[in-house]
Amino acid sequence: MKIRFTPDSSRDIDSGWERAWQAGRVDLAALTATDLRYGFFDYPVDFTVDGHAFLAGTRTPLVDLMFTVGRSLHGLRTEGSAEIDFTENTYVIRLERAGDQVRFTASYGSPPPPPRCPLDAYTAEARSFVTGGVEYLERHHPALARNPAMASLRELAGVRPTPDCPATPGADRRTGPCPR
Repeated sequence: MKIRFTPDSSRDIDSGWERAWQAGRVDLAALTATDLRYGFFDYPVDFTVDGHAFLAGTRTPLVDLMFTVGRSLHGLRTEGSAEIDFTENTYVIRLERAGDQVRFTASYGSPPPPPRCPLDAYTAEARSFVTGGVEYLERHHPALARNPAMASLRELAGVRPTPDCPATPGADRRTGPCPR
């Protein structure tokens, strides 16, 4: 089970925002979650389960994917199923709980039998993906640490800021467990 993104600063800003960004008129702390989900940080993502690549270097809006992956944790826990969908196309990754395993299928390209992984492994990887993304974005764009969307992502991943632990360099606060 692996969910990873590859930062690409040349794709931090969608072309629709480029002039405003260059003129210094974009306040990342004040942008809506919707703007962050669809206008920024279009990075290559790998999503692999049991040797099957559901995404392989696929450029996708990182914040949007972090929200859908974070919400999938809640869906698996409360409903036993979840979907990771993409507004820019019709592709959907479906997750279904089967005991202590998660079964993965997709709207197209899924191998038989469906890839699986332990629920605990998916939960850990999903949390790591979301918190790693939040920490990376806040480290490279410190104003994002003040954006409510980042707090929402931390909450979805089940990670709260820890005020008595030093922040990651460039961030206002640390979002992961404090190393001991």
